[in-house]
Amino acid sequence: MKRHDLAGITTKNCHDLKGWENSVHWSALLLILSIYLALGVGAGFLSGLFGAGGGLVMVPGLLLLFQWESLDPGLAMHVAVGTSLAAMVPLAMRSLVSHMQHRVSFFPVYKKMAPGVFVGVIAGGVLAHFVHSRILEIIFGIFVIVMGVMLLRQRHSTKQSSLPGVLGMSLAGGFVGIISGMLGVAGSAFSVPFLTHRGVSMHVAVVVSVAIAMTVSIVGAITFYLIGMHASGLPQWSLGYIYLPAWIGLAIGGILVAPLGAKIAHRISAEKLKLSFTLFLFVVAIKMLA
Repeated sequence: MKRHDLAGITTKNCHDLKGWENSVHWSALLLILSIYLALGVGAGFLSGLFGAGGGLVMVPGLLLLFQWESLDPGLAMHVAVGTSLAAMVPLAMRSLVSHMQHRVSFFPVYKKMAPGVFVGVIAGGVLAHFVHSRILEIIFGIFVIVMGVMLLRQRHSTKQSSLPGVLGMSLAGGFVGIISGMLGVAGSAFSVPFLTHRGVSMHVAVVVSVAIAMTVSIVGAITFYLIGMHASGLPQWSLGYIYLPAWIGLAIGGILVAPLGAKIAHRISAEKLKLSFTLFLFVVAIKMLA
């Protein structure tokens, strides 16, 4: 066989190999997106049902899937938090629109907590950047257990307090913001028990929590993008600590089903909604600490 014939065959084989590699590459990407889409469906439903509690599903779910993708364990929690916050932006907006159709008066409560939330999210995001991934996971699990116990104790207590003043509400908002910024949650695990304990009805507390989640997600996503811009070892298709394939799947899945969760939430009694939320918190905490 002539040399130019061999060269032609070799060139053809190289093109075929590259085509096969590209096919495998895109097939793997589609598979990854479909998996994150399924996770987004579950997170979106719970977001609408419990007041943007999607981060409580997203973060543990992302950590599990990141093991499959062989992501650096030292960065896994940071990427999970950043991606969760970014995915909650459209999810929280969609959920809030769905809840507002029921004309629940939530803004007077929300505006008292919003300034503290804004500052707290930035502080929490910057702090998380300097904390090891596993420590963040442990903090996440302990935090959720505490909130679950707090909410469970309320079920057996008829004593309620009124809402604190401007300083108290700002401090509460700041705490929600710091926890949310560090752990990638919407803050409902604290804001819902806090507000219901202070005499706010469960349904109003849920909508306030969704509005807080929208603030948390927007500010938090920007923060984690900026602080992760120069981090080394991040996976391909990342913007800072935001992993785009996971963000796309979570956002689309969440938007599709969040209205369903919100619709069901307004058909369930406040007591049953509170009990379901408490059980959900304990399941998430056990998963994170195991």
